[in-house]
Amino acid sequence: MDRTSSPGIVRPAVGVGQGHGAQKPFPSQGAIIASRLPTLTTTNLAHHRTGAGEPLVLLHGVGESAVGWQPVHQALSDDYDVIAFDLPGFGRSPALPPRVTPTAAALADAIERELDRLGVARFHVAGYSLGARVALELATRGRTRSVIAIAPDGLGTPLERLHQAAALMAGRALAALLAPNATQVAATAAGRSLFFAMERSRPWQLPAADARQLLLDFAQAPGYLKTVQATMVDVPTGLERITCPVLLMQGTADPLVSMQSPRFLAFVRHAQLQWLPGLSHVPISDDPQRVATLMLRFLKTATEKREYGRRLPPQRRSRVS
Repeated sequence: MDRTSSPGIVRPAVGVGQGHGAQKPFPSQGAIIASRLPTLTTTNLAHHRTGAGEPLVLLHGVGESAVGWQPVHQALSDDYDVIAFDLPGFGRSPALPPRVTPTAAALADAIERELDRLGVARFHVAGYSLGARVALELATRGRTRSVIAIAPDGLGTPLERLHQAAALMAGRALAALLAPNATQVAATAAGRSLFFAMERSRPWQLPAADARQLLLDFAQAPGYLKTVQATMVDVPTGLERITCPVLLMQGTADPLVSMQSPRFLAFVRHAQLQWLPGLSHVPISDDPQRVATLMLRFLKTATEKREYGRRLPPQRRSRVS
C-alpha cells in the first residue's frame, strides 16, 4: 500500500511491503522516494507512506529529507505502516511561519498536527540527527510506543555546538556550489564521496538518484539556516517524562555528535545504547542491513514488552507504552 502525500501530485510506489513471511531485501540501488517539486502552497507536511501494521514515523536530519531513509524503507514497511516525513522547511514541506523558531519542540508540534490529520494516535518513531531530537521530543508527550534515536543532538557543550553548526554551514556552502552540477556529481562514487563523506562513512553506496536529491535538498532547503541557528541554543527538556522503550544508535566514526548520544542515558529511562563500529553520523546507507535488523529487532521487543505488560494484573503492571 502506497499512500504518498503531495497535493495534486501522484508519485510511483516505493518500498511496498511484501508480507510478513517474505524475504526482506536490502537493495544496493533504490528508486528515489520523491523528485523535486514546485513550492507547496499548503501547510500540510509532505510524507511518503507505505506498508501495513503499527505506525512507524521516520524523521530525517538537517538538510535532508525522507529520501535519507530510502535504504531501509522497504525492509521496515514489510512489517509496519511507515510514514516518512519531510520536516518543515526541508524536502517538499513548507517552512514554519516566520515568527516560529524551528526548535525541536516546534518541529514536533508540526509532526503531531500532521499525524492528527492522518488519524494516527499512537506510533513508533525513529529519527537520525535532528530527526532523532524531534523523536525524543515527541516521546515526552506520551503518544509514542517506542523511540529509535540515531545520533541525536541537543546535549552538546557550547564548543561542540559551534563545531556542529560550522560543519553544517560548510556543508550548505558546498552543496550550493555543487548543486548546478548535481546530476554529474551524484553519478560517480567519487562525486558522492566529495559531498557526503562528512556524514557517511561509505558515501559511495548511496544510489545516484538519492544522492542527487539529497544534495539538492541541502542546497535549497528554505528552513536550513534558521534550523541550524536554533540547534545552537536548543536544549531538550522533559526527557524524564519518557516512559516508552528507547534505543539510541551511534556510529563510532561520527565527527559531529558521537559524544552526545551517551549523555542521553542519564536523562532517559528505559534507554539503551547501541554502538555502530566504523559507521558515521548517518549510518542508514552505510550499512542498511545492520541498521534495519537492529531497528526491527528493537521494535519487535518493544511490542512484545507492551503486550506482556497488558496481560499482567493491575497491581503488577508497570507503565509500559
